[in-house]
Amino acid sequence: MQLQSVFLATLSATVVSAHFRVKYPYWRGDSIATQNSYPCGGVDQTISANNRTLWPIDGGALVFSPGHDFAQTYVNLGLGNEVTRFNITLAAPFNQTGNGTFCFPKFTLPKDSGAQEGTNASIQVIQLSHNGGALYNCADITFSANVSSVTSDVCFNSTGVGAAPFTYNGDTSKTTCDSASNTTESGAATTSHSAASNLGISIVSVGAVGLAVAAMMI
Repeated sequence: MQLQSVFLATLSATVVSAHFRVKYPYWRGDSIATQNSYPCGGVDQTISANNRTLWPIDGGALVFSPGHDFAQTYVNLGLGNEVTRFNITLAAPFNQTGNGTFCFPKFTLPKDSGAQEGTNASIQVIQLSHNGGALYNCADITFSANVSSVTSDVCFNSTGVGAAPFTYNGDTSKTTCDSASNTTESGAATTSHSAASNLGISIVSVGAVGLAVAAMMI
């Protein structure tokens, strides 16, 4: 019985540690117990009225603490007070690597996003983990021209933490931190070298073989 209790405690700790927390903008709420629930980790938006972060109107940073050594990551945006559709892609999918603190210093909004001063919105972060599960978190924001960029003591990448692009059969698409278009080319997804530069990390290409291995591990 004691051995079973130890096993269950270990399993529980493993499950919790595998989840991720959004630090900036501040997440909607603690989703650790329900993080596999679409679209926002099981946290109802009714609590977000008093939990909105002012976010630069031309785009801002995202900081989260990953719980996996690697996870295919998506970052989406939806406009409105009660978002049901996250139909704006802030970055093409990328492979987040390492544990600690991960910071993407600036997502640039598409020119036709419709965001204006005072517009409420929600950011959705999705991670596909190595065990095949999808994890969700959301952060509620209000766009503002009167907010400063997040400081380096909040936005930084821990040692060994970064991002890698995806390359499909030698075909790539580009997402940059400093491009207003955020368009996808050739129907594939990667993080460009300019994004890597802004992240302050070294981006290593993932070829078809590496991607196949990663897919098997996911």
